[in-house]
Amino acid sequence: MFNVFKNHPKISLCLSAILIISIWLLTKGSAFNKPIIPFQKTFKTIKEKQLTLASKAIEKPKTSINKDSQDDNINNLFYEKEAKARLIQISSSFAKDIIYPENSKPIRNLDELNKYTPNQSSASSRATDIKNPQSPRLSIKASKHQYFSGESIIADANIEGLSSLQSVNVSGHLLQAGKIIANATIQRDTDKPTSYQLSFTSLAAAVVNDSNTFRLVAQFNIDQQQYEIGTGIRYTSSVANLNYVGEAFINEAYLHIPIFINTTNAGYHLVSANLYDAKSEKPLVHLSEEKELLSQNDFVELKAHFSALKAMGHEGPYEIRDILLTRMPSRPNYVTEYGLAEKKHYSVNGFPFSDYEDIPYTDDATQERLEFLHQLGESP
Repeated sequence: MFNVFKNHPKISLCLSAILIISIWLLTKGSAFNKPIIPFQKTFKTIKEKQLTLASKAIEKPKTSINKDSQDDNINNLFYEKEAKARLIQISSSFAKDIIYPENSKPIRNLDELNKYTPNQSSASSRATDIKNPQSPRLSIKASKHQYFSGESIIADANIEGLSSLQSVNVSGHLLQAGKIIANATIQRDTDKPTSYQLSFTSLAAAVVNDSNTFRLVAQFNIDQQQYEIGTGIRYTSSVANLNYVGEAFINEAYLHIPIFINTTNAGYHLVSANLYDAKSEKPLVHLSEEKELLSQNDFVELKAHFSALKAMGHEGPYEIRDILLTRMPSRPNYVTEYGLAEKKHYSVNGFPFSDYEDIPYTDDATQERLEFLHQLGESP
């Protein structure tokens, strides 16, 4: 080893210098130790302050979190009670509804009748001056939304808010793809001087393409100023016709009403209608039934359950109205098509309630849903 130092004087010189500096630092370390001590203290102080601030920062959110947590618990408690009350209310309503078959529902009020009445149109209205709600108001409403080839299209147009000094002239048009294809015959309502009936007849020749969507427009000329209002309708060919309604008969708890249909498009057809009391014309039961028609002449049986008839308190005779014939979508086009019932109502014979078998209606699947709702509403 000494030979190494002897042979390498530069290494010996460097090691000697390092040794001298180390001894000097140990004996004269105050020049370096003085800055070190304050730095340690400062570091310790800063660290303590940081820990204090961090603990305070942690403590504040902890209090806030606890407070929010209490509010959330209260809110959740009320929410759970409200949700359970709502579930109990739904299950109660559901329990009253499932005692009747889905295809035989009592019509207990006007809202239900409106829900079960097909092919209804909606009125369109607007002010003549959109910036002035008090200006005269126009409206138009078709007699129904869908018409079939050969039927006359009828609509009522009305204007309200005119002064007695203003003059009015009304015309009407039927538009297809933005083009006028027919002009309306206008007839003024003698009972309502501000109402006008628009009618369109012999439209088959006027239809120029396969589109069945049309726009019915009424044009009001008020003191040489023109205003328009329109509404959409459908005009299409019928794929089925109701031929006649057969003799009704009882089978256990059901009143069966055969509906005989002629169709140009076999497949699944849905028939829906509302059963009325023939004497009072009171709506009683909504009926619907779907069946695959395999030939051009076939029938579908509507079935009114005894429980629904008894709930409405009428043994007949009856009438069926608000009839809708629907050909369900199928390959290759998957298009919903419709059929036509030429008469507005058909007579249906009735029977005494004592002739029916008083068998309550039950369905396992709906009963399971009811039990599940009960469990949700009553669970802790």
